[in-house]
Amino acid sequence: MARTNRPTGAALLTTAPAIEIDDVSKSFEGDRVLDGVSLTVAPGRTLVIMGPSGVGKTTLTRILLGLETPDDGSGDVTVGGHVVHDLPPAQLRDLRRGIGVLLGGTSIYDSSVFGSISAWANVRYPLESRGYDEAVIEDRAWRRMVEFDLADVAHQLPGTLSSGTRRRLALAKSFVDDPHLLVLDDPGAAMDVTNRRTIVESIRRARADVDATMILTCHDIEMARALGDDVAVILAGRVVAFGPTAEILEGVVDADTWDERFAFRESFAQTDDRSRSTLDRVETARRETSSWQWATYLLLALMGLATLIALLSGVIDNVFTFL
Repeated sequence: MARTNRPTGAALLTTAPAIEIDDVSKSFEGDRVLDGVSLTVAPGRTLVIMGPSGVGKTTLTRILLGLETPDDGSGDVTVGGHVVHDLPPAQLRDLRRGIGVLLGGTSIYDSSVFGSISAWANVRYPLESRGYDEAVIEDRAWRRMVEFDLADVAHQLPGTLSSGTRRRLALAKSFVDDPHLLVLDDPGAAMDVTNRRTIVESIRRARADVDATMILTCHDIEMARALGDDVAVILAGRVVAFGPTAEILEGVVDADTWDERFAFRESFAQTDDRSRSTLDRVETARRETSSWQWATYLLLALMGLATLIALLSGVIDNVFTFL
Protein backbone atom coordinates (compact mmCIF):
# COMPACT_ATOMS: atom_id res chain seq x y z
CA MET A 1 0.00 0.00 0.00
CA ALA A 2 1.35 3.46 -0.87
CA ARG A 3 2.04 5.63 2.15
CA THR A 4 0.98 9.19 1.43
CA ASN A 5 1.13 12.28 3.63
CA ARG A 6 3.18 10.42 6.20
CA PRO A 7 4.99 12.90 8.48
CA THR A 8 8.74 12.81 8.17
CA GLY A 9 10.58 11.57 11.24
CA ALA A 10 13.44 9.51 12.53
CA ALA A 11 11.61 6.16 12.54
CA LEU A 12 14.18 3.38 12.36
CA LEU A 13 11.84 0.93 10.60
CA THR A 14 11.26 1.94 6.99
CA THR A 15 10.33 -1.49 5.62
CA ALA A 16 9.12 -4.79 7.03
CA PRO A 17 12.07 -5.87 9.20
CA ALA A 18 13.76 -9.20 9.74
CA ILE A 19 13.68 -10.36 13.37
CA GLU A 20 16.53 -12.33 14.90
CA ILE A 21 16.32 -13.71 18.43
CA ASP A 22 19.65 -15.27 19.33
CA ASP A 23 20.11 -17.40 22.48
CA VAL A 24 17.97 -15.18 24.71
CA SER A 25 17.40 -16.11 28.35
CA LYS A 26 15.41 -14.27 31.01
CA SER A 27 14.98 -14.91 34.72
CA PHE A 28 12.83 -13.26 37.36
CA GLU A 29 13.96 -13.62 40.99
CA GLY A 30 15.94 -16.72 40.15
CA ASP A 31 13.24 -18.41 38.07
CA ARG A 32 14.28 -19.03 34.44
CA VAL A 33 11.38 -17.95 32.20
CA LEU A 34 13.24 -18.10 28.86
CA ASP A 35 16.10 -20.50 28.36
CA GLY A 36 18.30 -19.93 25.30
CA VAL A 37 15.54 -19.01 22.84
CA SER A 38 16.62 -18.57 19.21
CA LEU A 39 14.21 -17.69 16.39
CA THR A 40 14.41 -15.96 13.01
CA VAL A 41 11.54 -14.24 11.18
CA ALA A 42 12.02 -13.20 7.56
CA PRO A 43 10.76 -9.76 6.46
CA GLY A 44 7.02 -9.69 5.79
CA ARG A 45 6.30 -13.09 7.35
CA THR A 46 4.06 -13.85 10.33
CA LEU A 47 5.40 -15.93 13.21
CA VAL A 48 2.88 -17.37 15.66
CA ILE A 49 4.33 -18.24 19.06
CA MET A 50 2.33 -20.93 20.83
CA GLY A 51 2.45 -22.70 24.18
CA PRO A 52 0.53 -22.90 27.46
CA SER A 53 0.32 -19.98 29.88
CA GLY A 54 3.47 -19.26 31.83
CA VAL A 55 6.04 -20.56 29.33
CA GLY A 56 7.52 -17.16 28.39
CA LYS A 57 5.56 -16.02 25.31
CA THR A 58 4.66 -12.60 26.70
CA THR A 59 8.14 -12.12 28.18
CA LEU A 60 9.63 -12.73 24.74
CA THR A 61 7.38 -10.10 23.14
CA ARG A 62 8.26 -7.59 25.89
CA ILE A 63 11.98 -8.13 25.22
CA LEU A 64 11.31 -7.61 21.51
CA LEU A 65 9.67 -4.26 22.33
CA GLY A 66 12.44 -3.18 24.69
CA LEU A 67 10.17 -3.34 27.74
CA GLU A 68 12.39 -6.04 29.27
CA THR A 69 16.05 -6.89 28.70
CA PRO A 70 17.67 -10.32 28.39
CA ASP A 71 19.72 -11.63 31.29
CA ASP A 72 23.29 -10.34 31.52
CA GLY A 73 25.51 -12.45 29.29
CA SER A 74 22.48 -13.69 27.37
CA GLY A 75 21.88 -13.22 23.65
CA ASP A 76 20.45 -10.43 21.51
CA VAL A 77 17.15 -9.46 19.91
CA THR A 78 17.68 -7.70 16.59
CA VAL A 79 14.89 -5.87 14.73
CA GLY A 80 15.74 -4.64 11.25
CA GLY A 81 19.46 -4.74 12.05
CA HIS A 82 19.08 -2.89 15.39
CA VAL A 83 19.90 -4.67 18.67
CA VAL A 84 16.88 -3.58 20.70
CA HIS A 85 18.35 -3.57 24.22
CA ASP A 86 21.45 -1.66 23.05
CA LEU A 87 19.46 1.29 21.69
CA PRO A 88 19.51 4.55 23.68
CA PRO A 89 16.04 5.76 24.76
CA ALA A 90 15.58 8.21 21.89
CA GLN A 91 16.39 5.60 19.25
CA LEU A 92 14.22 3.02 21.00
CA ARG A 93 11.31 5.48 20.72
CA ASP A 94 12.11 5.92 17.02
CA LEU A 95 12.08 2.16 16.55
CA ARG A 96 8.70 1.86 18.27
CA ARG A 97 7.18 4.41 15.87
CA GLY A 98 7.19 1.69 13.24
CA ILE A 99 5.63 -0.96 15.52
CA GLY A 100 1.95 -1.71 16.06
CA VAL A 101 1.48 -3.24 19.51
CA LEU A 102 -1.26 -5.18 21.24
CA LEU A 103 -0.33 -5.83 24.86
CA GLY A 104 -1.60 -8.86 26.74
CA GLY A 105 -4.62 -8.66 29.04
CA THR A 106 -8.25 -7.72 28.60
CA SER A 107 -8.86 -4.96 31.15
CA ILE A 108 -8.84 -1.28 30.21
CA TYR A 109 -5.50 -0.81 31.91
CA ASP A 110 -3.57 -3.48 30.02
CA SER A 111 -5.28 -3.55 26.63
CA SER A 112 -3.38 -0.70 24.93
CA VAL A 113 -6.30 1.77 25.01
CA PHE A 114 -7.03 4.95 26.95
CA GLY A 115 -10.06 4.60 29.21
CA SER A 116 -10.89 8.31 29.36
CA ILE A 117 -11.54 8.89 25.64
CA SER A 118 -13.94 7.34 23.13
CA ALA A 119 -13.18 4.39 20.88
CA TRP A 120 -12.98 6.76 17.90
CA ALA A 121 -10.55 9.07 19.72
CA ASN A 122 -8.41 6.07 20.69
CA VAL A 123 -8.00 4.93 17.09
CA ARG A 124 -7.27 8.48 15.90
CA TYR A 125 -4.71 9.13 18.64
CA PRO A 126 -1.55 7.56 17.09
CA LEU A 127 -2.10 9.53 13.86
CA GLU A 128 -2.83 12.81 15.68
CA SER A 129 0.24 12.42 17.89
CA ARG A 130 2.43 11.95 14.80
CA GLY A 131 1.14 15.04 13.00
CA TYR A 132 -0.91 13.65 10.12
CA ASP A 133 -3.27 15.88 8.16
CA GLU A 134 -6.88 15.73 9.34
CA ALA A 135 -8.07 14.20 6.08
CA VAL A 136 -5.56 11.35 6.42
CA ILE A 137 -6.52 10.83 10.07
CA GLU A 138 -10.22 10.60 9.22
CA ASP A 139 -9.64 8.20 6.33
CA ARG A 140 -7.24 5.80 8.05
CA ALA A 141 -8.94 5.78 11.43
CA TRP A 142 -12.41 5.15 10.01
CA ARG A 143 -11.11 2.41 7.72
CA ARG A 144 -9.66 0.56 10.71
CA MET A 145 -12.84 1.11 12.74
CA VAL A 146 -14.85 -0.56 9.98
CA GLU A 147 -12.36 -3.42 9.49
CA PHE A 148 -12.58 -4.30 13.18
CA ASP A 149 -16.39 -3.90 13.41
CA LEU A 150 -16.28 -0.86 15.70
CA ALA A 151 -18.45 1.64 13.81
CA ASP A 152 -21.40 1.13 16.15
CA VAL A 153 -19.36 1.86 19.29
CA ALA A 154 -17.29 4.77 17.94
CA HIS A 155 -18.47 7.25 20.57
CA GLN A 156 -18.45 4.89 23.56
CA LEU A 157 -15.80 4.84 26.27
CA PRO A 158 -13.72 1.65 26.49
CA GLY A 159 -15.07 0.95 29.98
CA THR A 160 -18.55 0.46 28.55
CA LEU A 161 -17.37 -2.14 26.03
CA SER A 162 -17.02 -5.90 26.44
CA SER A 163 -13.51 -7.29 26.81
CA GLY A 164 -13.70 -8.74 23.28
CA THR A 165 -14.71 -5.39 21.80
CA ARG A 166 -11.86 -3.70 23.67
CA ARG A 167 -9.46 -6.18 22.07
CA ARG A 168 -10.80 -5.26 18.64
CA LEU A 169 -10.40 -1.59 19.53
CA ALA A 170 -6.79 -2.13 20.62
CA LEU A 171 -6.12 -4.04 17.39
CA ALA A 172 -7.59 -1.25 15.25
CA LYS A 173 -5.36 1.21 17.07
CA SER A 174 -2.28 -0.98 16.53
CA PHE A 175 -2.94 -1.15 12.76
CA VAL A 176 -3.96 2.45 12.17
CA ASP A 177 -0.53 3.84 11.19
CA ASP A 178 0.27 0.97 8.79
CA PRO A 179 3.20 -0.26 10.93
CA HIS A 180 6.20 -2.15 9.55
CA LEU A 181 6.21 -4.53 12.52
CA LEU A 182 3.20 -5.86 14.42
CA VAL A 183 3.57 -7.46 17.86
CA LEU A 184 0.22 -8.87 18.98
CA ASP A 185 0.07 -10.64 22.35
CA ASP A 186 -2.85 -13.09 22.47
CA PRO A 187 -5.42 -11.14 20.39
CA GLY A 188 -8.08 -13.80 21.02
CA ALA A 189 -7.89 -13.61 24.81
CA ALA A 190 -11.20 -13.93 26.71
CA MET A 191 -13.19 -14.63 23.54
CA ASP A 192 -15.44 -17.46 22.48
CA VAL A 193 -14.90 -19.32 19.21
CA THR A 194 -17.19 -17.03 17.20
CA ASN A 195 -15.45 -13.85 18.37
CA ARG A 196 -12.00 -15.34 17.78
CA ARG A 197 -12.99 -16.11 14.20
CA THR A 198 -14.19 -12.52 13.80
CA ILE A 199 -10.83 -11.29 15.12
CA VAL A 200 -8.97 -13.55 12.69
CA GLU A 201 -10.91 -12.20 9.71
CA SER A 202 -10.39 -8.61 10.87
CA ILE A 203 -6.64 -9.13 11.25
CA ARG A 204 -6.45 -10.75 7.81
CA ARG A 205 -8.28 -7.81 6.20
CA ALA A 206 -6.09 -5.24 7.96
CA ARG A 207 -2.91 -7.24 7.31
CA ALA A 208 -3.60 -7.42 3.56
CA ASP A 209 -2.67 -3.76 2.94
CA VAL A 210 0.19 -3.46 5.43
CA ASP A 211 3.83 -4.13 4.54
CA ALA A 212 4.74 -5.64 7.89
CA THR A 213 6.44 -8.47 9.70
CA MET A 214 4.12 -9.84 12.38
CA ILE A 215 4.72 -11.73 15.61
CA LEU A 216 1.62 -13.04 17.33
CA THR A 217 1.19 -15.16 20.46
CA CYS A 218 -1.86 -17.36 20.93
CA HIS A 219 -3.24 -20.64 22.26
CA ASP A 220 -5.71 -21.18 19.44
CA ILE A 221 -4.84 -23.72 16.73
CA GLU A 222 -7.36 -22.30 14.26
CA MET A 223 -5.99 -18.78 14.68
CA ALA A 224 -2.43 -20.00 14.22
CA ARG A 225 -3.33 -21.83 11.01
CA ALA A 226 -5.23 -18.87 9.62
CA LEU A 227 -2.62 -16.21 10.35
CA GLY A 228 0.78 -17.84 10.68
CA ASP A 229 3.39 -18.42 8.00
CA ASP A 230 5.54 -20.06 10.67
CA VAL A 231 4.92 -21.42 14.15
CA ALA A 232 7.23 -21.65 17.16
CA VAL A 233 6.15 -23.80 20.12
CA ILE A 234 7.61 -22.82 23.49
CA LEU A 235 7.49 -25.14 26.50
CA ALA A 236 9.13 -24.43 29.85
CA GLY A 237 10.99 -21.48 28.33
CA ARG A 238 12.51 -23.43 25.43
CA VAL A 239 11.66 -23.62 21.73
CA VAL A 240 10.65 -27.25 21.10
CA ALA A 241 9.41 -26.80 17.52
CA PHE A 242 9.85 -24.16 14.84
CA GLY A 243 8.95 -24.22 11.16
CA PRO A 244 6.22 -23.66 8.56
CA THR A 245 2.73 -23.66 10.04
CA ALA A 246 1.45 -26.56 7.94
CA GLU A 247 4.39 -28.70 9.02
CA ILE A 248 4.29 -27.88 12.74
CA LEU A 249 0.50 -28.15 13.09
CA GLU A 250 -0.01 -31.16 10.82
CA GLY A 251 -2.45 -33.51 12.55
CA VAL A 252 -2.85 -31.24 15.60
CA VAL A 253 -6.56 -30.73 16.24
CA ASP A 254 -7.11 -30.73 20.02
CA ALA A 255 -5.43 -30.92 23.44
CA ASP A 256 -4.78 -34.64 23.13
CA THR A 257 -2.95 -34.31 19.82
CA TRP A 258 -1.05 -31.31 21.22
CA ASP A 259 0.12 -33.48 24.09
CA GLU A 260 0.95 -36.38 21.81
CA ARG A 261 3.11 -34.09 19.66
CA PHE A 262 4.72 -31.79 22.22
CA ALA A 263 4.24 -33.39 25.69
CA PHE A 264 2.26 -30.40 26.95
CA ARG A 265 1.26 -32.08 30.20
CA GLU A 266 4.91 -32.52 31.14
CA SER A 267 5.42 -28.84 30.41
CA PHE A 268 2.40 -27.96 32.53
CA ALA A 269 4.03 -29.83 35.43
CA GLN A 270 7.27 -27.86 35.01
CA THR A 271 5.34 -24.61 34.73
CA ASP A 272 3.36 -25.52 37.84
CA ASP A 273 6.62 -26.19 39.69
CA ARG A 274 7.88 -22.72 38.78
CA SER A 275 4.54 -21.20 39.72
CA ARG A 276 4.58 -22.98 43.07
CA SER A 277 8.12 -21.74 43.69
CA THR A 278 7.01 -18.18 43.00
CA LEU A 279 3.89 -18.59 45.13
CA ASP A 280 5.98 -20.03 47.97
CA ARG A 281 8.19 -16.93 47.93
CA VAL A 282 5.16 -14.66 47.85
CA GLU A 283 3.55 -16.56 50.72
CA THR A 284 6.75 -16.42 52.78
CA ALA A 285 7.01 -12.68 52.19
CA ARG A 286 3.35 -12.30 53.11
CA ARG A 287 3.85 -14.22 56.37
CA GLU A 288 6.94 -12.18 57.22
CA THR A 289 5.09 -8.95 56.51
CA SER A 290 2.13 -10.17 58.52
CA SER A 291 4.38 -11.03 61.48
CA TRP A 292 5.85 -7.54 61.47
CA GLN A 293 2.39 -6.03 61.21
CA TRP A 294 1.11 -8.04 64.19
CA ALA A 295 4.20 -7.11 66.23
CA THR A 296 3.57 -3.45 65.43
CA TYR A 297 -0.11 -3.77 66.37
CA LEU A 298 0.82 -5.46 69.66
CA LEU A 299 3.37 -2.76 70.50
CA LEU A 300 0.83 -0.03 69.76
CA ALA A 301 -1.78 -1.80 71.86
CA LEU A 302 0.63 -2.08 74.81
CA MET A 303 1.56 1.60 74.51
CA GLY A 304 -2.11 2.51 74.42
CA LEU A 305 -2.82 0.37 77.47
CA ALA A 306 0.09 1.94 79.37
CA THR A 307 -1.16 5.41 78.50
CA LEU A 308 -4.67 4.52 79.63
CA ILE A 309 -3.36 3.15 82.93
CA ALA A 310 -1.32 6.29 83.49
CA LEU A 311 -4.32 8.50 82.81
CA LEU A 312 -6.59 6.49 85.08
CA SER A 313 -3.94 6.51 87.80
CA GLY A 314 -3.73 10.30 87.58
CA VAL A 315 -7.50 10.62 87.77
CA ILE A 316 -7.65 8.39 90.85
CA ASP A 317 -4.85 10.33 92.55
CA ASN A 318 -6.67 13.58 91.84
CA VAL A 319 -9.90 12.20 93.32
CA PHE A 320 -8.16 11.13 96.55
CA THR A 321 -6.40 14.51 96.75
CA PHE A 322 -9.72 16.31 96.37
CA LEU A 323 -11.27 14.23 99.12
